[in-house]
Amino acid sequence: MNTKAIALALAALVALPATAQDDVEHVFRIAYEVSIPDEDAKKRVGMYVRNELRNLGDVAVTDEDPDYKLYVMVLEMKSERGTRLAYVLGISVTSYFPDGYFNTVLDDRLRNIGDVAARLEEVPVYEQQLMSVSGPGEAHLIETVAGAIGKLNRHILQPQRQATRDAEEP
Repeated sequence: MNTKAIALALAALVALPATAQDDVEHVFRIAYEVSIPDEDAKKRVGMYVRNELRNLGDVAVTDEDPDYKLYVMVLEMKSERGTRLAYVLGISVTSYFPDGYFNTVLDDRLRNIGDVAARLEEVPVYEQQLMSVSGPGEAHLIETVAGAIGKLNRHILQPQRQATRDAEEP
């Protein structure tokens, strides 16, 4: 047996966050979309978001049938002279609705706007809105993205993990 391979596998397991070790069988599937006018900044912010999500340990970043979709918006606040003063980061966390989902929610028996509105109110859309302001530097932006994903973890994913554990207990 290759002891080096075993050592690497054990090191990888130890490096996983405790939440991922406890709940390896459940993986959250998360998609994200970044909106920022600067294409270079868009790629960098996307990379920061992807890395922070993956660091949670039990998250798969995917566009295929995700549990949640993150809409990440970044604005640069600038002075009158064009100097960057701060980044504003907003993340809308939504439930994911596959194509045809609303056909299953809305059907021909709904005859009036009241019935349709009542049915749509039952559908959870926005799970959370996260808003942060950072300093003007790239390190500030990275730190702000990490903090926002930490909030996502605490306010949405951690309660889901706990609910899953509670449902599994006898």
